[in-house]
Amino acid sequence: MQNKVVIFTAPVKTGKTEVLMEWARGRANLGGILAPDLDGQRHLLKLRDRSLQAFQLSEEALAKAPAEGVVSICKFNFRAETFADARKTLLEDSQGRFDWVVVDEIGKLELKGEGLEPAVSAVVDWYHSGHGHGRLMLVVREEKLPQVLEYFNITDYDTVRMGGPMPD
Repeated sequence: MQNKVVIFTAPVKTGKTEVLMEWARGRANLGGILAPDLDGQRHLLKLRDRSLQAFQLSEEALAKAPAEGVVSICKFNFRAETFADARKTLLEDSQGRFDWVVVDEIGKLELKGEGLEPAVSAVVDWYHSGHGHGRLMLVVREEKLPQVLEYFNITDYDTVRMGGPMPD
C-alpha cells in the first residue's frame, strides 16, 4: 500500500517548483499551494482554483510595508498576509476531497514554527491519522529533509527525487 505522505525532494535552486508546475498542469483535482518564481519574485499559487497572488515583496513594496506585515528569511521578504492565506488554504484543502494536497515548500521558517506553521503540522497529522482524502505532497530541500522528518514526526512516507518519475 502506498503511503499517504509523499516527500518531493531535491537540492536548493534545482527547479522543484517548476517540475511541480508541469506535473500539476494536467491535473484538475489538486489542493494546496505552489510558490512559483515569476519575473524574479515568488508568488502564491492556490492549486484548487489556480489563483495567483504576490508573495515576495519587491524592494519598493518592502520600503512601504509595516514591519508586522513582513516575514523575512535570509535575503527574502514576504507578505505576512500571504502566509496567513497560505496557511488557511492548506487547512481548508486538507479537509477537502482532493487527489493531492501540495505544500511548496517546507524550510527554515517552518522548522522555527513560522511561515506555513502551524498549518503544516496540522495537515501532516491529519493525513497520518488516516483522515485525509487522497495524498499529501510535501516539498522539502534535500539538505533539510532529516530536520523536517524529525520536526513533523514523519515516519511513514514515500520519497520522490528530482529527475525520478512523478507520482500519478
